[in-house]
Amino acid sequence: MMWLERSHEPDTEDYGLLVAAATVTSATTAHAVRDLLRYHGIRATTGPAHATRQPDRHRVLVFPEDAVRAYEILCDNTV
Repeated sequence: MMWLERSHEPDTEDYGLLVAAATVTSATTAHAVRDLLRYHGIRATTGPAHATRQPDRHRVLVFPEDAVRAYEILCDNTV
């Protein structure tokens, strides 16, 4: 299982039509989360998380209409 960090900072980054479903600590973890969401039929991609104060954070991005389902999938598949 993998750990996801929920950010309490306001999201000031602009991802266009996408929203952040998760913030993780490595590109490898971001790709694993993205692949998990894709496996469940959710279109997902990854991007840098520049607005966080901690280095090497990555966002997993989804369309707004998939955000609630993505959150549920991530909750069901993380410890």
